[in-house]
Amino acid sequence: MGLLSRRAVRAPAILAAALSAALALSCAAHPPAAAPPAAATSPHAARAVLVSFDGVSADLLTELLGQPGKLPFGGYRTIAARGLAARRSRPPTPSLTAPAHVTHVTGAMPEATGIVANWMLDRSKPFGAKLSGFDAPIRADTLWQAARRQGKRVGVLLYPGGDGTAPERTADFGLTFHPKKSAPARFVRLTSGDWTHGGASTVRSYSPPRTARLEFPPTHHAATLVAIDTTDDGRVNYDRVEIMPESGETEAAGPGDWFGAEAAGEARRTGAWCKLLALAPDLSGAEIYAGGLFSSDAYPEAFRRDLDENAGFWPGVPDQDNADAHSPHPEIYVEQADRLAAFLTRAQVWAIRRGGWDLLLFYQPQVDEVEHPFFLTDPRQAGYTPERAVVFRGYVERAYATADRALDAIAKALSPSDALLVTSDHGMTPVRTTIYPNEILRQAGLTRMSGEETIDPSSAAAAIAESGIANVYLNPGEAPPDALARIEKLFAEYRVAGEAPFDRIVRRADAGPLGLDGPESGDLIVVARPGFNFSMSAVAGRTSGTPVNYGSHGYRNVYAPLDATFFAAGPGIAPARVDEFPSWRIASFLSRVLGIEPPRGAAP
Repeated sequence: MGLLSRRAVRAPAILAAALSAALALSCAAHPPAAAPPAAATSPHAARAVLVSFDGVSADLLTELLGQPGKLPFGGYRTIAARGLAARRSRPPTPSLTAPAHVTHVTGAMPEATGIVANWMLDRSKPFGAKLSGFDAPIRADTLWQAARRQGKRVGVLLYPGGDGTAPERTADFGLTFHPKKSAPARFVRLTSGDWTHGGASTVRSYSPPRTARLEFPPTHHAATLVAIDTTDDGRVNYDRVEIMPESGETEAAGPGDWFGAEAAGEARRTGAWCKLLALAPDLSGAEIYAGGLFSSDAYPEAFRRDLDENAGFWPGVPDQDNADAHSPHPEIYVEQADRLAAFLTRAQVWAIRRGGWDLLLFYQPQVDEVEHPFFLTDPRQAGYTPERAVVFRGYVERAYATADRALDAIAKALSPSDALLVTSDHGMTPVRTTIYPNEILRQAGLTRMSGEETIDPSSAAAAIAESGIANVYLNPGEAPPDALARIEKLFAEYRVAGEAPFDRIVRRADAGPLGLDGPESGDLIVVARPGFNFSMSAVAGRTSGTPVNYGSHGYRNVYAPLDATFFAAGPGIAPARVDEFPSWRIASFLSRVLGIEPPRGAAP
């Protein structure tokens, strides 16, 4: 069968024996009648942790589990052996991060939660403005709300929705994905004129130390760099740099090494991770990647201070502007993903050991972050070569191994009376072509653009689009009476090199089978087929083009490569192997394990 058909895939030995009563779910988006094995009603876990690793695909995880040495830390293998292991977890439609994670914690479909995409129309602003699905109000009851109502203490570390920005989005404590960015990342090139004579080094230098400054504009912060020569060869031959930050200890770096530069005088612990890329022995040239200057955002203030002390400063997310797959230094991107995962694991393990909680919700994004720019798996993708595909596949496997290591550390920090649930939000598919729906609308005279991505408020219609879904909204008072029918026909007849790129084109009122019949959805919902994705851009005269990224998701939830994962172990969880565990049952399952009533409206 083809790559994108729903199929049975042979599991590795640890997952191979599926229960005879395994789920047989239909392709509809709503929960079917058959239920997966429930957690035992007794005993309940003393505490529970739910951790989601964004982008971990059921298919690829199964493949890597079956290959010795690919996941060497044993995190996934151990939890699969201990408890409930699902071959796959069905995400909602669209298979996007914000809708899927909100479904995890509410047990409700996107039409009930109001989070129908990663980006939606912002009806509080002039027509065409977009609202992030990560920031939008959640219309359904959440796990942290349900648990806190029943006297449980809850911590949310990065899990989408629990960002502390409103009472209903606030747990007892949390770390958010809204770090403070004081300075952007950039490449810095130093010449011999940037180094001054003199400077004190902490180790012997066989050539006179020379000093330069690494600045982080627009702030006043800087680190002092001291070039040293550690080889006693009678030549001026600088080979290392000592970094003296404003705060913290001095460290040394050679070409290829990362170093931290922590700032002083800030209310929050603030710093940048930087990499010495090149250093000429005579200091005629040096290149440094100066990472962004960041600090963590967490609540309440006492928790943030303790987090700063125990986990360090926020290291930043991978730099898609300077170090993606098309840059000279894609390895920087991957190394940054590793560092963010290490920071989050350190913070999450510390939160476990700190105590004072009954339920913890953890999120780690590194697999998804690496897959998007490096999912080069289809020879039809622009830029594909067998050699690049092998290198990029190595980056993706490295991200899975990083998730495996994080899971192992989290599991080892828990006690035998704690329950651990592990999931993801979606898988990933290769993308060959990007479609610009606003250009399709502009050419039909229905949309006006002010710049490449800004929609003029006088437009009759606008597409808020990303990944595999485009929500097309009509502008009341501006759209002609036949606008919806015209737009529906436009997309139905649209072709890319003779190929129909859309999986579904449905009006909102008919979107119930997709779980998208909610007021936040577009008047028309267009779901792409895997291989195609959407962009908000409208490049004049061009309705399709080459994607920026190689991997995408956000499609209808019937394609096997988009399947997520689910594992659970701990008191009250009977060991079992099942073929499928739908994501909308996670909230009720976890509630039962913890011995509380599930969120109101959660699937049973």
